[in-house]
Amino acid sequence: MRSSWLASLIVPAALVATLSGCEDNSKEQEQAAGYVLDKLVPVANEDAAQVRRGLPEGAKKLGEIVDSDPGANLVALQKAIRGARASVKDLDIAKSTFFTFVDTTGIALRSEADPDLLAQKSVLSSFPSLKKALEPSAGLVEAWGEMQEMRGVRTGPDTQWVAAHPVKDKEGQVKGMFVTGWSFRRFALHLEEMAKRELLDRAAREKQKKVPIVYVFLVRDGKAYGAPVTPDINAQAVEGLDLANKTQSGPFRGTIEITNRSYGVAAQRMPDLGEGTILSVIASSV
Repeated sequence: MRSSWLASLIVPAALVATLSGCEDNSKEQEQAAGYVLDKLVPVANEDAAQVRRGLPEGAKKLGEIVDSDPGANLVALQKAIRGARASVKDLDIAKSTFFTFVDTTGIALRSEADPDLLAQKSVLSSFPSLKKALEPSAGLVEAWGEMQEMRGVRTGPDTQWVAAHPVKDKEGQVKGMFVTGWSFRRFALHLEEMAKRELLDRAAREKQKKVPIVYVFLVRDGKAYGAPVTPDINAQAVEGLDLANKTQSGPFRGTIEITNRSYGVAAQRMPDLGEGTILSVIASSV
């Protein structure tokens, strides 16, 4: 009887190894997520800085070449937008998903790229605070919100960061505003592609045969925005972490399970991407 009782207290060696392996695996996944996040934070901050530095100069150059009546020749206006962007290094390499000229009534006249979904749409109806950028003394104005024509994906939730600066002619008269920005989901895709390259480079350096699966999210107002092909269940799981509270005192590290797969989690507040915006990475071993 005693030997049976003692036997019940003995944990099989295989189970000990399994539990130890799970713990080590969780730590590795958490470290992978943290490694990627540390690499992405300065990149994302610089991406935002490029727009903030470049847009005032781009707006000035656009004012020098735009027609006195910008809406009279939309082909020429598009050419002017492209020329103004190309002449400013920060804008030329910016990760923006749109560059648009908006007239003094708030209507988008023409964008740099085709198809131009923004053409003849009111930007101020979705971003009323951008009206400040039509004032002669205004500088850079930023806003966050949703506009169907600025979406980075066809379906599912998305939101946008938008920056605007007044465009003045040679006499200093405001002709409109130069508007740019990005969809959160398209920006998440850009960061996720960088994350994958970082993990591939690390695997090559350390001679690792396997590279972790990684997903990147921008979290704002409780919603998690991932790359266009990110499974909805992953975004919902990240939303359920309540990262707004978990990152109050600094970066967060932890683990999460999604459809029977464990992930390491890393998250950090990103004020340069907008007050309340959080960058989060989840990573899982293959």
